[in-house]
Order: sequence, then C-alpha cells, then structure tokens
Amino acid sequence: MKPLIGITTVCEHRLEKVFDSVNYNYIKSVYAAGGMPVLIPVLPYEDDMKIYIDSLDGLLFTGGNDISPLRYREDPILGVTSISEDRDICELALFKECMKRDMPVLGICRGIQLMNVGCGGTLYQDIHCQIKNALGHLALQTLPQDYYHRVIIEKDSKLHGIFGECELNVNSFHHQSVKELGRGFKVTAKSPDGIIEGIESTDKTFVVGVQWHPEGLVEKHGIFLKLFEAFVDEAADFNRRKHETDAHAATEL
Repeated sequence: MKPLIGITTVCEHRLEKVFDSVNYNYIKSVYAAGGMPVLIPVLPYEDDMKIYIDSLDGLLFTGGNDISPLRYREDPILGVTSISEDRDICELALFKECMKRDMPVLGICRGIQLMNVGCGGTLYQDIHCQIKNALGHLALQTLPQDYYHRVIIEKDSKLHGIFGECELNVNSFHHQSVKELGRGFKVTAKSPDGIIEGIESTDKTFVVGVQWHPEGLVEKHGIFLKLFEAFVDEAADFNRRKHETDAHAATEL
C-alpha cells in the first residue's frame, strides 16, 4: 500500500473566484517517488488539523505566500506583500501535530520557513533589503527546471546522505530565508553568500527543509527525485510503525 502524503495548498483569488490549488509538480514528484498525494485545503481551524494528520503518513509543506512576520514578533517591511493569515494558522497547526507524532515532513521554500518559525525561529523578511552583498535568489524570469545558483551541503546531514554530493546546482524563487534557527534544527545547506538553503531536525526521524524547488527540477534533473524518494520511504516506515502499534494495542484488549 502506498503511503499517503499530504500536500499543502494555497488559496488564490482569480477571475472573481477563490481557488485552492497547488503546483502540479509537487503532485507528480510525490507520485513518482511512490507516494499517494492528498491535497490539504486551507482551513483555519487549528483543532481540526489533527483529523488530517490521523489519516496521513507524511506531510509536504509547499511554497507560496510569505509567512506573517507577526508570527516571529516583527512588523512587515516593504518587501512583504503576500500574506495569508488563514494559511499560517492551518499549516502551523499541521506542523505541530506532525512534530508531536514524529511524522515525516518535507518543507520546500515557504515550507522550510514555516518549519523554522513553527519551532521559534525567525526569517529575513527580504534578503536583498536586509543582507548586504547577497547574491541572486528570486529568479522569476528563469524556468523552474533550470539551474540558477549553487548550494553547499554539510557532510553530516540527511541531504548529503540522500544526494551523495557536497555541492548541487539548484533553482531559486525566494526573497525570504531562515534567519535565527528554530529549536531542534541544524543547518544542512547554504548558498555561497551564506543564505541558509537547508535545515533538518536534530531529534525527529525525518523533518527536512530546503529553500529551493526540487519538484521543479525532477523531470530534467533526475537526481532531485531522490529527495522525494527518501521522504516517501520514511513515510512508508511511519505507516508500518503506526499499524504495528495499533495491532499491538488491539492484542492487549
């Protein structure tokens, strides 16, 4: 049975209608890695988020809106223009439940930032306003399947174990990044200018975040499917442990 992988979505206003959607590359990447994608709508009801988590084996936090700086005790600067309070509420509640259960988590772009803020960390609200001599990171006119800059990967990390490389070329579509690291995380990758591009939990089985968009690179650069395969494999292990626990509890009744 394929593990069920939750994928967060974004609420968008288009043509006087409201849509809850996600880039199809996330769905294709999870499915290609052996997972069964399950889309999670933006519902700002914290207490109900555990209902979703009850049915899932892993959760993928996708890119999109900026996280409100109010979440890390700051007011927004001029470069922060796209905030969804409902999405922040929904995803922070989902992340909290994942951490409680040690459920596998993969965070991409906004996702890595969400994970960091969810554990008490902060963000650079706008890299090019706040970091002197930063290189390019918001390549809006570049195709998502094309490389843009390098990342340097720490050897003692899950990313190094997954890719088997100390350096990768990646795409880049972000103007924010991790600033003060959240509790229980370590840095696993940086760009040459020092921007944090990867983090992972030091005490959970698989809680990994990357700042680039591997889902956009998978079709052209197959190495990036390895990240989704590692994530889905961990979700399958979580599913097995969950059913073993349920079976053990049933025998004791």
